[in-house]
Amino acid sequence: MTIRASSVFLASILAMPLFLLAAEDEGWELKRDRDGIQVYTRPVEGSPYDAVRSVTIMDNVRLASLVALIQDAPACEDWADRCDRSFVHEEISEFEVFVYTNNDMPFPVADRDVLAHVIWQQDPQSLIVQMNSEATTGRLDEIRGRSRLTDAKANWTFKPLADGRVEISNEAHIDPGSPLPGWITNMLLVDTPFVTMQAFIQEVTKPEYRDAEVGFVSEPN
Repeated sequence: MTIRASSVFLASILAMPLFLLAAEDEGWELKRDRDGIQVYTRPVEGSPYDAVRSVTIMDNVRLASLVALIQDAPACEDWADRCDRSFVHEEISEFEVFVYTNNDMPFPVADRDVLAHVIWQQDPQSLIVQMNSEATTGRLDEIRGRSRLTDAKANWTFKPLADGRVEISNEAHIDPGSPLPGWITNMLLVDTPFVTMQAFIQEVTKPEYRDAEVGFVSEPN
């Protein structure tokens, strides 16, 4: 099975990583450590909302499989917590797309949706794969009953390790656009990234992802 990079999907922006935060490893506070998954939060200067990071390590997984799962837009609801729908709105190149995602929020909070500018890259030396995304405005009309995110940044990072395993991390920081009840904020900062990572590492073992090929991804020897 081959899934082209043009099929990129932004999986639940609410559970995803902060743009380029992976390069900054200080200041994270561990909030949950269970089933091989760690969830961290940390303050973001100038924002009342914390960033969130989830990390795990997988055996026997290919980089292309991990990328292919995120690129599979219709699979969003199968693993990304709170993701209701996602599709590619505009394709610029195999590395760059605009992706729409709607997130189903608990009553009485309005659903949050986003049109994200998504860019993929792989470092030729380390073979680390990274997906960076950032909310955009002015390219897609807002939808009645949904609150459009305009300040949301995220990334997924897949880092090959020397022992053949892969470190998987995602980081996210969003401004929801209006105040949220404290229990929902806590859910988004701990439960949502944890549940998403749990489902992600299960979903990627399915044959359609396990055997996938992605044109721009090189595998470690």
